[in-house]
This record gives sequence, structure tokens and C-alpha cells, in this order.
Amino acid sequence: MSRSAFFLAMLVVCAALGPSLRGGGAQEIVWKPEPQALLKLEGRAVRTWNVYRSDKKKQLVLVQLGHRFLILDTKERTVHELAPTDVKPHGKDVASPEPGDAKVIPSAEWVMRDVGPAQLIRVRLMDYGRVLELQVPHPYNFRVAY
Repeated sequence: MSRSAFFLAMLVVCAALGPSLRGGGAQEIVWKPEPQALLKLEGRAVRTWNVYRSDKKKQLVLVQLGHRFLILDTKERTVHELAPTDVKPHGKDVASPEPGDAKVIPSAEWVMRDVGPAQLIRVRLMDYGRVLELQVPHPYNFRVAY
């Protein structure tokens, strides 16, 4: 193999492996639907909505309100809005990038409380000026022996 062919082959390999060696950009989160969740906006039922949770990042909840996707970070108490084009179907689940670069929605009046079999999350979305109330069931812990 000639020297120029070797360098050309190395250039092709480096170009192909470059993004994976640098980290590949933003990581994706796979969200699983939460069918037992309850959602209210200003005390009323919402017509079209879905709630998703991540297996790996327990503090994050993805809420779909019509065509709007909001990530609630209960640890940092922030709300991020994702563009609908960023959320991709992944079977019955959905996948999205991490909320790091997403638009931050101003929020206030965070209330998080354990209400028996679920966790209550209540937050005022300042762009709507309305209160979003969400009840998400606690994940089952099969490791506890009764």
C-alpha cells in the first residue's frame, strides 16, 4: 500500500469515527408512557395530553400538552420546552435530547408532595399564567420484602 493510499484510508477512518470519539453531541433520553398519571391545567382536565418518565433520570417528567412538550425537572425546579420536531417516536415510547439546550420556561410556585400512591407536582407556568398540576405514580420497588 502506498503512502498516499494509507493516509487517505486513515483520513476516511478518522472522519467516520470523529463524532463518536468526541461524544457524539447531545445524548437522547428514552421516555416511557405513564398511563396512570393525572394532569390538570388550572383545575380543569386537558383535552389532549400525555405524560412520560425516564428510567434513568427519575427527576425528569415529560409532559405533552397538545403539540407542546415540556420537561419538568423536579430536582432543579425548572421547566424546559422542547420543539415538537425534537421528540421522535421510538415504538410506544418517545425519544428526545436532554433538556440542556432547550428553552427554559419561567415557572413559580413549585409544590411537590407525596399523596399516597403518587407524587403531586404543582407549578405555575409564567408564559401561560396557569397552574399545571400533575400526579405521577411512584415507581414500584420490587426489592422490598414484606
